[in-house]
Amino acid sequence: MIKTEAIPCYHCGDDCENDSIQLEEKNFCCNGCKSVYEILNQNDLGKFYELESNPGIKKEKQRLGQYKFLDIEEIATPLFDFSEGDTRVIRLFLPSIHCVSCIWLLENLNKINKGIISSQVNFLKKEALISFNVNEISLRELAVLVDKIGYAPKFDAEKKKEVKNKKSYIKLGLTLFCFGNIMLFSFPEYLNPDASFLEFYRAFFAYLIFAFSVPILVYSAQDYLVSAFKAIKTSVVNLDVPITLGILTLYFKSAYDIFSGNGPGYMDSFAGFILFLLIGKWFQDKTYDALSFERDYRSYFPLAITQLVDGKEIVKPVKDVVIGDRLMIKNDEIIPTDAVIIKGNASIDYSFVTGESKLVTKKVGNEIFAGGKQSGNNIEIEVIKTLNQSYLTQLWNQHAFKKEDSKTLENINSKLSHYFIIIVLLIALITGIVWSFIAPEHIFNVLVAVLIVACPCAIALSIPFTFGNALRVAGENKLYLKNADVIEKLGKVTDIVFDKTGTLTFQHESDISFIGNDLNNNQKQLIFSIVRNSSHPLSRTLYKSLKNEIETTKEVENYKEVAGKGIFGEIENQTIYIGSQKWVEAENENSNLSTCIYIKISGKILGFYQIENSYRTGFEKTITTLKKSYRLHLLSGDNESEKTTLLNYFDADLLHFNQQPIDKLNYIKSIKNRTSTIMMIGDGLNDAGALKQSDVGIVISEDVYNFTPACDGILDASMFTKIPKFIQLGKYSLSVLRVSYTISLLYNLVGLSFAVTNQLSPLIAAILMPLSSISVILIATLLVRFYGRKQF
Repeated sequence: MIKTEAIPCYHCGDDCENDSIQLEEKNFCCNGCKSVYEILNQNDLGKFYELESNPGIKKEKQRLGQYKFLDIEEIATPLFDFSEGDTRVIRLFLPSIHCVSCIWLLENLNKINKGIISSQVNFLKKEALISFNVNEISLRELAVLVDKIGYAPKFDAEKKKEVKNKKSYIKLGLTLFCFGNIMLFSFPEYLNPDASFLEFYRAFFAYLIFAFSVPILVYSAQDYLVSAFKAIKTSVVNLDVPITLGILTLYFKSAYDIFSGNGPGYMDSFAGFILFLLIGKWFQDKTYDALSFERDYRSYFPLAITQLVDGKEIVKPVKDVVIGDRLMIKNDEIIPTDAVIIKGNASIDYSFVTGESKLVTKKVGNEIFAGGKQSGNNIEIEVIKTLNQSYLTQLWNQHAFKKEDSKTLENINSKLSHYFIIIVLLIALITGIVWSFIAPEHIFNVLVAVLIVACPCAIALSIPFTFGNALRVAGENKLYLKNADVIEKLGKVTDIVFDKTGTLTFQHESDISFIGNDLNNNQKQLIFSIVRNSSHPLSRTLYKSLKNEIETTKEVENYKEVAGKGIFGEIENQTIYIGSQKWVEAENENSNLSTCIYIKISGKILGFYQIENSYRTGFEKTITTLKKSYRLHLLSGDNESEKTTLLNYFDADLLHFNQQPIDKLNYIKSIKNRTSTIMMIGDGLNDAGALKQSDVGIVISEDVYNFTPACDGILDASMFTKIPKFIQLGKYSLSVLRVSYTISLLYNLVGLSFAVTNQLSPLIAAILMPLSSISVILIATLLVRFYGRKQF
């Protein structure tokens, strides 16, 4: 038998079974390798293969065997954050994530394998939230794919932080040890030794210094070298490129001096540079971790949930929910954690999790997952998994709820940093050429000093630390913002649009009376049972007023809620409509023009509840303060009953009543075309579209809260009077950012002026570079924190 020669895969080097999978006359062992090749080639990353043949090479059998345990259902199921039908959502810890290129590749996994629906990277936590179709790619195959492109997943959650930090501490310790020895053996050079020392010991000490420098280059500086190499390989210039050029220039010039008998060169500067880089990175990571901890775990969501205890309803913060709690989920409420249905039939919208807006029907005994939104009747659930607020935070920041804005400071900052790096490289090149004519012996000293001292690290850190600390201050004062971009937009607000009911008014403190035929206990029980399913402020007001009279509820069927109109349900073959005059088709106008809730049972209109709203404490002072600096608008779904009162605070042409949700959305669009930045403050129910359309959408929260993913922030109702101060926090943060930029630019200009004139040694430059980054972090942190303590 003639043995045919194996055909190697162009991407990974494994043997191909045949030549059936081809592209551009290249053979691939599988469609996965072919897809990786296509995505790299389509994005002008073809040099990837020029730099290393078979870059995806790994023993496929070994890789498959490594993740074989993921085929065991008992092991795989607990790893999923979501599992419904064919869709699975999992968070993979990927410690190899280290740069923007990693994020780009991982967030384009759906182009590599069609079974992957979406992928979102949390760079700080080195996690990827991946949604995939289990019928097209299994969890084991997903792990293999991610490993294959260079990001081996770790599944031991308890060791995530240990894995992340262990290497950094080892590198720091090793570098400190080697730096100390290099400085020790360099002392004789500093002391101007006599000829006998130069003859007998100089070379020996120089070789010892070189030996101690090798671990620093190979291990401690590894991250910077690899990052710069990958950036250049993909035709991208990142912050690590000038740093790496400085490192390599210092090292190889010093190595040349050592082996040519000219002393240790700049090895002390080289070791000091790496040491101070690592110290700066450690300090930066520590500060980031502190900000991340605040964001994820200290009451990030001020949501409350209805807990059932011995048949009684108790309002409880979601952060206090524990396994075994029995919760009641109302229409349009978000399910805070994984649970099992114990009463009622659920229709759940998982678009918050998967991005696909379709209802999933669940029955008693079925498991449901965090992030779903109930539609229809109340359901009762039992918690089976502790709440993970960082998961909810990540869901809130999904692409489906992001507002497209390419002009954010973060995006502009990234572009400026990119151009700044190119300018620094050009300055270094020109300076090197000039000094090659003036004094060639100083060219390496000047070149390295320029590359090190001009690194724009401080500029790049200004935004995350300024806005990160502002997020922290806002959170401590019960304004919980989605991300740092919201702080920037807060500082640019020109117009503020208010909803009325539940925003300017208390949701529960209202005077309510019934106008019409006297209601009997049975009718009140029907009304009570229907409004119990709704989270709307008016429904909650009516529910609270009836709660003292009615103790039991009846089973509701076919419950429905129409935004801006009302609610409907069937009880014991009776139809109940509760809502606006149009919703119940009432003929007579309400002459009092007050806020009304009409009641229609079995086709008969019984009358209406008249509600006299009670405005929030501090309403007058807050609105008066805001009006001095901003254009104030009011959009209300109610009639004009309180127009006279509100004219004292709003201009007549900016007051709008009888607004349906679509009217609010269109109004925001119209004023957005004329002004800079719109802030919308509502209750998150009938104004979800307007909240998303605005630049800054803030929801007022009381008691049980209907979470709206489209909003940018959640404000505890008790902090309503602090709205002017929160906007000022945004403005102040922009001022702090300008200070940070000024300090960073001055540092770079002054440092460059000394470096290009050969008045700055590489060692001093190596010390100054991380110190500038630390100074920016400290300035941003202290200024914002001090302002927060003073103002709130």
